[in-house]
Amino acid sequence: MIVYLHGLNSAGSSAKATWLRKQLAPVQVLSPTYPAHRAHEAMAQLRAYLASLRSQQDRLLLVGSSLGGCYAPVLAPEFHAGMVLINPAVNPHIGLRGHVGPQANEATGERYVLTDADVDAFGAYALQECRRQTPTLVLIDEADEVIDVRAVRQFYRGCGCTIVYPGGSHRFEHLPQALPEIRALYASLAA
Repeated sequence: MIVYLHGLNSAGSSAKATWLRKQLAPVQVLSPTYPAHRAHEAMAQLRAYLASLRSQQDRLLLVGSSLGGCYAPVLAPEFHAGMVLINPAVNPHIGLRGHVGPQANEATGERYVLTDADVDAFGAYALQECRRQTPTLVLIDEADEVIDVRAVRQFYRGCGCTIVYPGGSHRFEHLPQALPEIRALYASLAA
């Protein structure tokens, strides 16, 4: 089973989740919607969701995109899962500082205000180093305009496999090219 974790101002019905579900069939791809901007609430919901699934599946892969790539590295070891990180946020308690203020999640229609307290809460989930024992694939578009690509590359150096694609953007245009690596990582997980 694969669980897709969306980013800020997105939802489980995102284009990436839908595309992955179609391309990876018959593997089940689930994509819950959760309040990505509220770190503690998001983590509580995701932990409960994954706990309910874990008893049903022996093989679990988390695919975290953007802010979902902040949650996946915390959750993967807890649930003995592998992870694919797509243009992941590594320090959202720093990187989101410039986004404090009114926000709109076009995927859900929600309007909210991202506060300093919301951003600070991500610090509780900031990792000091990558967890080398977790099967990991990091996918980065070199021209991502949102995340600090150099910081991501530095943080995940020596952790699994990191692939940097030329060009692209935060939307990650190279998903079709990365599909074989995603399939290979999933296949490598203990069944």
